[in-house]
Amino acid sequence: MIDGIITPDLQDLDEIMPHAPYPIYPSGLNDESKSHVRYAMPSIQSPTLTIVDYIYAEDGTPVISPGHYTLEISENKDMLLLIQAYDVIARIPVFQFEEDKSQAQKQYDKKEQRKAKKEKKKREKIQKKYDEFGIKPPLPYVYSNAEIEFVKEKNYYIFKYEKGSIRAWGAVKQANY
Repeated sequence: MIDGIITPDLQDLDEIMPHAPYPIYPSGLNDESKSHVRYAMPSIQSPTLTIVDYIYAEDGTPVISPGHYTLEISENKDMLLLIQAYDVIARIPVFQFEEDKSQAQKQYDKKEQRKAKKEKKKREKIQKKYDEFGIKPPLPYVYSNAEIEFVKEKNYYIFKYEKGSIRAWGAVKQANY
């Protein structure tokens, strides 16, 4: 009789829901603590590539589906890595690689060394201001670009990668489907 008078809001929550549906302190690793997130290059520095159509293998199965990918160059600079959600989807062989040598020579120039020293002092001063509030300073802008182009006559895709003073081109043969 008393149960009918007391509304469910007033009843003890332990009877309705003995425990919370989600743990307050989840176990396992958070995204921030995973090594591929903590030590990965910042996403703003990696060029993003949008693929509109499927890319097929020789047997007609779709190998690369349409979507947004990050294009990176391997450490030994002989492969372009097509990455989606931290997973390498494809490795594309590089057929041409260029690096701007004038950028490398600038570090030995006396004027450039003085300019770099001033910039370093300026960055350290700004870093101290950011440290007071516990904020990471914005990263310096580095030009990055990724493009894909389909050559219809020879039936292949060309991937173009640009980041800072590095440029690379890779190619993937498309099946006739």
